[in-house]
Amino acid sequence: MKSRVVSTLALGLTLGVGACAAPSAPAPDAETMADAGIPTPIMDLELGACINDASAPARADTDTLLVVECEEPHDSELYAILAIEDSIFPGEAALTEEGSARCAAVFGDFIGVDFRSSVLDFHFYHPTASSWVEGDRSIYCMAIDPGLQLTGSLLGVQR
Repeated sequence: MKSRVVSTLALGLTLGVGACAAPSAPAPDAETMADAGIPTPIMDLELGACINDASAPARADTDTLLVVECEEPHDSELYAILAIEDSIFPGEAALTEEGSARCAAVFGDFIGVDFRSSVLDFHFYHPTASSWVEGDRSIYCMAIDPGLQLTGSLLGVQR
């Protein structure tokens, strides 16, 4: 199933694209791959999951995210999974508006301070038209520390 990433960051999330590796560059080993994270379907994520998703292109369809242990450096943490009540696909604009409002509203329940008072930010994933057909009806709210990687959970950090 696919969800679309939407970022509230002013700087946005970008992906460097290019073929800079030399043809003889070694393939990443299993340990390097494990350090990046375990590919996990978005719909299988659990609250508090720590994710490496900063290199995901903004507004790109994705169906998996890289999950790491929260003690390891990571980009974001899943702080809410919000059910969408619509029976028909409401469209990207409506889901973007709903995700922004609802993720901001529940931010303080996980972080410990209201979103407007926090130095932290968030982005979220919402269904696409194609994932909606497959039953995707959730918004996944991700807490971030803009421009920084996190170590440890953000649960109750009150900042």
